[in-house]
Amino acid sequence: MASEDPVQQEIDELVKSNDIVLFMKGNPQMPQCGFSATVVGILEDVLDEYHTVDVLSRPEIRSGIKEYTQWPTVPQLYVKGEFVGGCDIITEMANSGELYDTLGVELPEVSEPSITITDSARDVFADAPCPDDQGIRLTISKQYQYQLGVGPINANDFRVSSNGITLTIDRMSATRADGLTVDFENAGGQSGFRINNPNEPR
Repeated sequence: MASEDPVQQEIDELVKSNDIVLFMKGNPQMPQCGFSATVVGILEDVLDEYHTVDVLSRPEIRSGIKEYTQWPTVPQLYVKGEFVGGCDIITEMANSGELYDTLGVELPEVSEPSITITDSARDVFADAPCPDDQGIRLTISKQYQYQLGVGPINANDFRVSSNGITLTIDRMSATRADGLTVDFENAGGQSGFRINNPNEPR
């Protein structure tokens, strides 16, 4: 809420004059905490433009934003003047698809992608522990950076099976995944997954 305090007035103006504004530690190019990096990654995946405020360079904003919303942590996301939440809430909303509505972004109409898992990758996945309520998640960012790990399965996810293994893929990642191959290599004393994706820009 606004007050006579100049810091609170500045924050109020930032929130109301930008359709989407993220108060964070660092900037989108160099986030200075993991939570800020997570939210930036989510926003970068679906938005071409949004405003950010680096609270580390403005200590008065860092303390003032917590007073403004009565929310104790940063990052904080605001959309059209309304406080949406911090990292955990934004992540949950992105996973459920609710965030797209909030941001005014239409969920992409995408078919289930075709993915190939090689025998060597299958053997590694088969040995990985995975709780019943979670799955092996593949995430592909707008910049074609890949993450493979175990995480919760969400309502809008695709579950793509190949070679006896099922991968869980969110809808935005699925738009970049068709025809992708996941392999596992062990050569020269180094081992790791190798992803061949024909959708990557040259």
